[in-house]
Amino acid sequence: MINLMLLLGFIYPMGIAGTGYFGQPPLRVMSAANVTVYSPTNVDTSIANGYLWEFERLYSHYDSLLAVGHGNRLRIRLCHDKYDFAQLTGVNSIFSPFWKDGTLYVIALDDINTPGYLTKLATGAILGLLDSVRRNGAPAWLVYSTAVYESGEYEGLTPPPFENVRYFSDLEEKIQSAVSATNLSDLLFYLGNTGKFFDMKLGVGSLSRLLHEFSHPIGLSNAVAAAFHIGVPELEREWRSYISNLVTN
Repeated sequence: MINLMLLLGFIYPMGIAGTGYFGQPPLRVMSAANVTVYSPTNVDTSIANGYLWEFERLYSHYDSLLAVGHGNRLRIRLCHDKYDFAQLTGVNSIFSPFWKDGTLYVIALDDINTPGYLTKLATGAILGLLDSVRRNGAPAWLVYSTAVYESGEYEGLTPPPFENVRYFSDLEEKIQSAVSATNLSDLLFYLGNTGKFFDMKLGVGSLSRLLHEFSHPIGLSNAVAAAFHIGVPELEREWRSYISNLVTN
């Protein structure tokens, strides 16, 4: 169940190089200015190094673009294969990369340039950058919509056959309950287009403006009022109309 995206309660001893977990091989630690990669020794060093510098590039790009003042290091845990990934995260490999407990879990492909893969890595990097705003009260639907929209992972996806989101809470439920590739595809469509809604209907930069309200602990209602001078019900109505027009009925 992908609800693990939202739940805490599992802390892997990431800071201890050479420590295994449930039969995991020892870890090597590689660091750049903003990123630390923890890689099992059965992942080739050159591959791990490629992930380190790609995530450093993504961190710098999206940190500059979103300017949310994250300030923390991005921690990446590479997984040798889908079985390694499932053992450490408890979810299916289709959800790689997977953000959990302050660490991004990624299945280490031999070719990081596999078509579409860098886009997925970008989504994961943005989730890491936005972890501080999530902890300050930004709802999961807003954080994930930002990540999927800014990375472009939703682009080209087929609209769901019928509209089944009418409230922001419906998006929240979908994040928690996706269990298959089809669920994930529909979820990405809704999330990405939710992010796009802000720029299209409230002006370019509006998504970042709302995120900046979560630079300190704040509720969604107060954040929306401060950013746009409207209430959440009005915002939700505008969003519902926008999404409805995109979905096949």
